[in-house]
Amino acid sequence: MRISLGARHDFLRRYGIADRWRPQTLADLARVVGGGTPSRGEDRFWRGGTIPWATPSDVTANQAKLISKTAECITDAGLASCAAVLLPRGSVLFTSRATIGAKAIAEVPVATNQGFASFLPDSVDGEYLYYLLDLLTPIIKRLGAGTTFDEVSKRELRTVWCAVPSDSFEQAAIARILDAVDTALEHTRSAVERARTVKYAILQQFFYDALGETAYADRPQRQLPTGWALVPMERLLREEPKNGVSPKASSQPPGTPTFSIAAIRDGRVDLLNKDNLKYIRTSERIPQRFQIERGDVLIVRGNANPDLVGKAGMIGEFPAGCIYPDIAKRVVFATKPASKVSPEYGVLAWNHALVHNQVLRRAKTSQGTLKINNRDVKQIMMPVPPEKEQAQLVQVIASIDAASDALVKVALAQEQLKKSLMDDLLTGRVRVRNDAEVAAP
Repeated sequence: MRISLGARHDFLRRYGIADRWRPQTLADLARVVGGGTPSRGEDRFWRGGTIPWATPSDVTANQAKLISKTAECITDAGLASCAAVLLPRGSVLFTSRATIGAKAIAEVPVATNQGFASFLPDSVDGEYLYYLLDLLTPIIKRLGAGTTFDEVSKRELRTVWCAVPSDSFEQAAIARILDAVDTALEHTRSAVERARTVKYAILQQFFYDALGETAYADRPQRQLPTGWALVPMERLLREEPKNGVSPKASSQPPGTPTFSIAAIRDGRVDLLNKDNLKYIRTSERIPQRFQIERGDVLIVRGNANPDLVGKAGMIGEFPAGCIYPDIAKRVVFATKPASKVSPEYGVLAWNHALVHNQVLRRAKTSQGTLKINNRDVKQIMMPVPPEKEQAQLVQVIASIDAASDALVKVALAQEQLKKSLMDDLLTGRVRVRNDAEVAAP
């Protein structure tokens, strides 16, 4: 597909050229180089390699701005055998194939495969270029074209126009401001990961202390503590698990709200995210039978991903009249048996590997999708502690989740701040002046 030259001028057309800024192409700012892959059949190109060799996966998995380690390394002979180039420290790695726009700054000399068009800064501050590429990525993606996957060539990248400050001080100052936001965002994300690690550790210790170090709750490695029991789900449920309904749906209203399976994650059913919602037009009889209520527990009954099939989530806030889809099962825990579980504890235990591994043992493949049925659900053995211990675990995990949720909101605010600052600073809408300029008459 041929792209009109106008797309390459989108930055200038949209933002213009600020006072004392200059219009330039990316080729004016940096040297653009590609990468390559040594032959996999030549052991000497790989064995004992010490040169970091990046693939797009190394960059997309890297949450930080800097990259210093890669999954694989190559030897000097491997580097010499292919189109890969040893990029110096400070180079900006930019993915240009399939995933366009993932990027990182090389903290050490590194080579890449052919999925990159990397930038060696010349007449521009390297960190400034890193952030500028964020603003240019939507334009660059429009230049990507391929029959199998999107790809933008080095030649096309070189022709993308932008405007940059003539003063190197302003470039560096803008980069410092954005780096400060990035640093704060990285710290927040790290705090979220630490909270999740603590949550996992607490759950692991809770169940291992009771069952021993085992992969399956129905195969405990020690005698259960006083008051604990292993109970089949069939004895814990008030009624038969029930599949939802999935008439033809639209991504936009009007209609009865329902949701995609993507809403069931991390023990919750996220219906505040509008991207998870769908809308159906059907008779009133169907919505009444399948309407959800706060506290309902839904289980994913089918998915191609083993990590997701069988996972449970609890309903919190939801749009009025919302119904649950056919790919989920609703389970209702009983309140009267001698051995009973609260819905909150039930979700925590069900999603833990000790129970989920039992689900996977029973799941059957149908056209590439793993599925579980009602019989599977009812045969799962649940570890049931005394109600007081259930409540204590739920309270501790709820506190960690609340802290994690608060941190996620902070991260979202920081991401929005970064976006706003980029729009203002990288286009010249808001200027950063040095002391000499401020003092000048």
